Amino acid sequence: MSTTTTERGRTALFPARPVRRQGPVLRTAVSLLSWFWAVALWYWAIVLVIVIGVPFLVRAVAGDVDVSILWHARQSGIWFPFSVLIGVATTYPAVHVANGMTRRSYARGALVAVVVSAVAFALIMSGGLLAERAWYDAMGWSWRLQDGWFAPGDGGILGVLVAYLATFLVSYLSGLLVGTVYLSAGGWWGTLTLPLTVGPIVLLMILVDNPYDWVPYSHLFGTAADGGTPLALIATVAAVLSLALAAAFWALATRWSVPPRRG
Repeated sequence: MSTTTTERGRTALFPARPVRRQGPVLRTAVSLLSWFWAVALWYWAIVLVIVIGVPFLVRAVAGDVDVSILWHARQSGIWFPFSVLIGVATTYPAVHVANGMTRRSYARGALVAVVVSAVAFALIMSGGLLAERAWYDAMGWSWRLQDGWFAPGDGGILGVLVAYLATFLVSYLSGLLVGTVYLSAGGWWGTLTLPLTVGPIVLLMILVDNPYDWVPYSHLFGTAADGGTPLALIATVAAVLSLALAAAFWALATRWSVPPRRG
């Protein structure tokens, strides 16, 4: 029996499995997530060091630890990815198109990557608060969320998770849109449109932070026990803003014209 015949017999008994190739959208999303989270891991490492180290410093100086340190990282969880995604939106599309990929696959992949990142940041932040509270209890320290920026109502950790997810998703989509406007329309338009592209973040922060009496028809969403904005209203406004930002990003990212090569 020849070697060729033997190999054919083995192939018949154990057929080769087809190689599954990632589609362009998934490949784009994985590429962006891999790059983004390589940077984000450094961010979380720094946050972890601060969250662990600061309570001991506070105890040594003030003698009493009574407030969450991780709670103060919420602002950095908004603006750090926001700034990183601006850079992604201004540099990645040209590389993407130069490698034979379409603008649509970039836009879809970028939106998938942003949603995954927002969910991951919200889960890590919320889970980190629970872990921090358990650690404080084990150390005999008191733990509370300092009154301020987030007022998630009476939803407990669910309220915190909803507020985190809503704010992170809006801010990350805003970062994509800001970078895309600068890329497609230039510096002047990118700067002049900042009230529209960054405004949704500020609007949602105000809504989460303050009582909702000034919002029209807010009574339809119920009330929060502490006078804060009800979670249903936060989620609804965040959904509307997210869809608007995603639609604007899609319209610009899929129509962006590749600048001609120089020389």
